[in-house]
Amino acid sequence: MGKILWLAAFLVIVLPTEGLPEPGAVDLYNQGVEALEHNQLDQAIDLFTRAIELDPLDHLSLNNRGVAFKRKGMYDKAIADYNRSLEIKPGYTYALANRGIARYRKGDLDGALQDLTLAAKRRRHDSVIMTNLGAVYREKGDLEAAIKVLRKSVSLNKKNARAYQELGKSYEDRKDYQKALDAYTQALDLNKGAGDVQKLERKIETLGKLRAEELHREGLAKYREGHEKAALELWTKALKFDPRLLQALRDRGLTYHKAGKYVKAVADFTAALELNPKDAEIYRVRADTFYKMGQPESALVDYNKALELNPKDAVGYSNRGLVYHEKNELDKALEDYTRAIELDPNNPTFFENRALIYLARGRNKQALEDYRHALRDATDEERRSRIRERISAIEETSAGPRKDSSPPAPPLRNTQLSGGGDDQAASAVQRSDY
Repeated sequence: MGKILWLAAFLVIVLPTEGLPEPGAVDLYNQGVEALEHNQLDQAIDLFTRAIELDPLDHLSLNNRGVAFKRKGMYDKAIADYNRSLEIKPGYTYALANRGIARYRKGDLDGALQDLTLAAKRRRHDSVIMTNLGAVYREKGDLEAAIKVLRKSVSLNKKNARAYQELGKSYEDRKDYQKALDAYTQALDLNKGAGDVQKLERKIETLGKLRAEELHREGLAKYREGHEKAALELWTKALKFDPRLLQALRDRGLTYHKAGKYVKAVADFTAALELNPKDAEIYRVRADTFYKMGQPESALVDYNKALELNPKDAVGYSNRGLVYHEKNELDKALEDYTRAIELDPNNPTFFENRALIYLARGRNKQALEDYRHALRDATDEERRSRIRERISAIEETSAGPRKDSSPPAPPLRNTQLSGGGDDQAASAVQRSDY
């Protein structure tokens, strides 16, 4: 009759009967193994104890009684049994490995490292021993050593779920979230039906959100380098990990807007508003997009909502005024431009827009004042030159017609949105990095 050896990770080895103690001890040993298999720990301890009483040199019963003590959290008793087993048989690797695990669980990391390193040298192809050694390295903060050992462990046994979990923890500690996710996903696939599946699923969900935030930041960096296509790809990948990542939806939408992909931009802004229906800025940028799509009524609905949520948004008033302006509702446009100027008296766009209303109504003096305000605050030389031309045209018109005078330039159709025309997406994306 053979004895069955149990290691911490349910490793079973059937040993030959030659040299084993008399049958009574063997029967007790095998009954102890069966009890251990069913996690009947007190019964297993009693059976192994009786086997040891019959044969005090039974290193296998000592080892397995140590396993039962270890499972009960009685680490000192477990270590005492492993010590005795190793005194009887110094080369017994499994007692050495089990002692290392008990020391690890007790918090003796140095002792655990010593035992498991020696056990791993003796059994280089044992995935279970490698897994525990990797766990000790991780606890000691040596993540590179942990990852090296754990990768060896999974290469030895691709069905070792705990090795993948420990590898995931090591990558997570190193903040390598993509590799951590890959390892945890492998562990989850191997653990289907096990009790810790929900824990793994929560871990994967949490790490997915961290990875999404990481990808979002990478996308911002690419955007600022001028690589908008790469930024879009990174934000799309981020949203696969976390479809509810508001800043990725917003910034991808803004970049789609800048690229003229208005349908995609609206889809992103709409998804963002479903997550946060109180976000005034997103209502406003979706309104900007509707305006660009030639849908002024939809734009007005969103501008109204944006200004209801944030009545101090100068850009929102200016952009809503632009829609009213193009609808020829000049009173409403004038009111909005004036409110925008009250909130931000240093934005030349607001003064230029209001000047157009004054010109349309023949109020040249007020238009002239607004253009002079715009000239004061404009920094771009091309824009300043254009404003000077407008001022000169108004001054000539006010002075009366002359034979050599040219007709005044047509009113400027100001289509700047969010205070910066095509640059609005870049500005908004940069503001999102918080």
